[in-house]
Amino acid sequence: MKVAIIGMGTAGVSVLRQLVKHPNFADLDIDVYDNIKNMGQGEPFQNDSDDLLINIPVDMLSLNIDNIKEFREWYDAQSDFDYGDVDYLPRFVFGHYMKGYLDRYVNMYDNIHVIYQEVAQLGIEEQSHDITPKKIVVCTKHPEASCRQYDYVFVTIGTMSYNDPYQLKGTLGFIDSPYPANHTLDQVQENDDIAVIGTGLASLDVIRYVLNHHNKKLLIASRGGQLPSVRGDMREVDLRYLTKEQFDALKRAHMGVVPLNDVIALFRKECEALDIPLEQLLYRRTGNVEQDLKYDLAHTEILGRLQSLLMAVKDNMDWIWNSLTQADQQAYLDRYHQYVKENSNPMPRDTAKLILSALRNGMLEVCSGLENVEHKHGRYHLKFDDTGRQCVVDVVINATGPKTRLDQLDESDALLLDLADKQIVQAHPMGGIQIVPETNEVISPRYGTLSNMRAIGQVTNGVNFQRNAVTMIVQQAVKTVGQLYQHLEQQQQLDETVNTI
Repeated sequence: MKVAIIGMGTAGVSVLRQLVKHPNFADLDIDVYDNIKNMGQGEPFQNDSDDLLINIPVDMLSLNIDNIKEFREWYDAQSDFDYGDVDYLPRFVFGHYMKGYLDRYVNMYDNIHVIYQEVAQLGIEEQSHDITPKKIVVCTKHPEASCRQYDYVFVTIGTMSYNDPYQLKGTLGFIDSPYPANHTLDQVQENDDIAVIGTGLASLDVIRYVLNHHNKKLLIASRGGQLPSVRGDMREVDLRYLTKEQFDALKRAHMGVVPLNDVIALFRKECEALDIPLEQLLYRRTGNVEQDLKYDLAHTEILGRLQSLLMAVKDNMDWIWNSLTQADQQAYLDRYHQYVKENSNPMPRDTAKLILSALRNGMLEVCSGLENVEHKHGRYHLKFDDTGRQCVVDVVINATGPKTRLDQLDESDALLLDLADKQIVQAHPMGGIQIVPETNEVISPRYGTLSNMRAIGQVTNGVNFQRNAVTMIVQQAVKTVGQLYQHLEQQQQLDETVNTI
């Protein structure tokens, strides 16, 4: 069976790792595609400044679903990087851990072929009868390279390109993506004033890097002006009420769906069982960043309980999210998601302390109410909606996060645009592309369910809502690779049947 893995970041490496573990791996012939910079590391974990830390502790991050400490064990055993016995490591170190697997497999197995090119187009080769599965054609950007046919394709292309809410892409002084951070200041002058738009996790990377490499005050601006919470004392949580058994009972009573109000009621029961003061924590934000960070640092125990519960919920979000109607999914986004987002992707405590220090010494300012950013007379004018206040800077770094919807795409997302144009994929109303939740099979408006094309990662965010962290991607890889080998067995049986006719 000819197999292609398109994109070799976290999802692609995880898929390959699961493939090689199977006793029938020798029956596969595998091509892996990505550019030379991201091959084996992916964009989030590419070589970059060591100011950029993973926001997950070392002991909670692994490509091994059976050993959550594997990354820590790998770090302790290697000699290339030495940051001491720390809780948080630079992002690129995890990238080298991932790439080590790719390099090892390529050296071990002759049936793995690395293609250092990005895929530009996919096509479906239609068959004249239904017994033979459809082939998938993969073409790279290089016209001299021949297109290749595959029996099975994993679409693991990583995140979509960054949002551009103020249409500034291509404007001098606008840095449209914060990565790689160690190049964001390449064209910045010593006396330039810098603003970062966006206050999510990406902005934390920019803050750490710019504060350490630029000597002027940094402005952070967004509509809400809220930074992520600070990581508390994490613990193991087993869900007691948000369980499949409870959901199955509710589905039987509500024609196959679970009402959002019932989900919220079950979540509140989980909070009561863990003695989590839910109202106190959800409404603790004051709008004063310094005060809010201090609160989190002073309440690590109760905050850790809430964050640990939310992590357990995210681990099960595949069947929780897809049990809701679309109307209830939208209601969740409107009413509750902001609170979950603030508390489920926390920053390291050292980052919080760095920000507090910068706020106190006047090197950092965080502003809410951002309404518009315009480029006029060679500088950027940030307008705020509260008092008509304006700030003028020389450079704007975009940290608003990646796009989530197909109708937002531009030329940076050429492959997805091509897939949508050919009706191989279709948009999910909540973002990303349509897939079968249980199997990650791509749902095509033209060809139906494509059993030999699986998508994993941020491109499936409408179905795999809030499931783009490393652990959840590994879970999806384990599941989908198991289905590939089932598909292979069925195909071999079919071939034997055809040969006997």
